[in-house]
This record gives sequence, structure tokens and C-alpha cells, in this order.
Amino acid sequence: MSAPTAKTEQKKNPLERVPSSKPPFTVGDIKKAIPPHCFQRSLIRSFSYLVQDLMLVSVFYYIASTYFHILPSPYYYLAWPIYWIVQGCVFTGIWVIAHECGHQAFSDYQWINDTVGFIFHSALLTPYFSWKYSRRRHHSNTNSLEHDENHVPKVKTKLRWYTKLYMNNPLGRLLILAFTLIVGLPLYYAINIAGRPYDRFASHYDPYSPIYNDRERLQTYISDAGLIGTIYVLYRVALTQGLTWVVCIYGVPLLIVNGFIM
Repeated sequence: MSAPTAKTEQKKNPLERVPSSKPPFTVGDIKKAIPPHCFQRSLIRSFSYLVQDLMLVSVFYYIASTYFHILPSPYYYLAWPIYWIVQGCVFTGIWVIAHECGHQAFSDYQWINDTVGFIFHSALLTPYFSWKYSRRRHHSNTNSLEHDENHVPKVKTKLRWYTKLYMNNPLGRLLILAFTLIVGLPLYYAINIAGRPYDRFASHYDPYSPIYNDRERLQTYISDAGLIGTIYVLYRVALTQGLTWVVCIYGVPLLIVNGFIM
């Protein structure tokens, strides 16, 4: 069969490329093949990674706040983007550690996991417990169009008529990509953008959101309290250092985190 003919057949029958037979192994077989030490959660090792990231954050912060203002103009404007990228990458590392706390992968002690996760997710404006519970449902329903919690693709028949106007051209796709990377994650928290469709308003900040059940509402309040605490600290810092300083030191690196996670 020639290459053009093969491509035509693939277009006609795209599902033929999708594996449908049961694999000759189970999840249990995969776990047995992994060395036992890989399942051990070392508290010391986990904290060493966290401390390492915090030290890097401190070093980059010190360099930016101490030396950038004395650089001549060309180097000054070059230094800030470099800082934003590297600090954003380290912020992302801390975010991922806090995320793993939600999966109880940080240590064998749930109270330590939740304490560390709550502190550092709150510091990065992520509602820890709210995210923890929605993420758990995501992993239980991955790739389900009806029950997955985030990045749920829209069914073609349910797309709005104007979708093609901005998705079927390079500029529109570029704008959507930029919008998603910059504010996609905060909007997912706030209004469930790209999340599972519910019959009423859903938000990670709302304890009575349909995302959560009655047993999870109190901890959703605690998540909100952590965010309010972080916002208040940022507000106090902005009063003394200025809003521009807060945006440059903290805000732009946080956008890098949003881009990685989204």
C-alpha cells in the first residue's frame, strides 16, 4: 500500500490506531517490577529537596533585590527576564512538592504532608485542600468526558458557532495559548474554566461548590484562609516596597508557575 493510500485509510478509520485489546500485564505486574525502595517516602530526602528550592529562591531574590538596580540599562532590562524565568522554575518545583504532599507522597505522616502542602501552596496562591480533593477526583476519572475534573475536551457537536473564528487561524490559536498560559490556572480555580461541566457554578474557592462534598467543606474554608493570609502579606509588602516591586519579585515568576501547571 502506498503512503498516500495509508494516510487516507487512517483518516477514514482513526480509531484503528487506538489499542483496544487488553494488555498482557496488569498494574500489579508493573508495581512488582519496580524496586521496593522506590515506594519508600523519606521525610529527610523530601525536606532536602524543599530546603534546596527555598535556598535557590533566597539566592535569586537576594541577587535581584541587591544588584539589579545598580546595573546599567541594557543589562538591567536583560537581568529581569532571566530572573523571572529561573525564579519561576524554582517556584514551580516548590509548587510540585506541595502538590505531592496532597498525594501523601512527601512522607509517611499525613499531618506533615498537609501542613507543608498547605503552607507552600498558599504561598503560591493555590488553594491546597481544594486542589487536593479536585485532583483526587481527576486521577480517579482521568480521560472521562463526563467525570474528569480538568482539561476536559469539548465534544465537537457542542462547540459554539464562533469557535472556528478564533481556533482555525494561527493568530487565534496563539492568543488562546497565551491566555491559557498566563491566566488559565487562576481562572480554573475561580470559575472552573476548562473544568468538568456542572449544572451550577463551580469554583475552588467556594466551599459549597459541586466539586466538594460535605466532609470537604471545612478544609475548603481553610484553603481560602491560607490564600487570604498570603494576599494580606503581599498587600503589606506592596505598601512598603511598592506594587511594581511585588510584581517583579513575586508576580511574574508566579505567572511562570501558572504556565507550567496549566
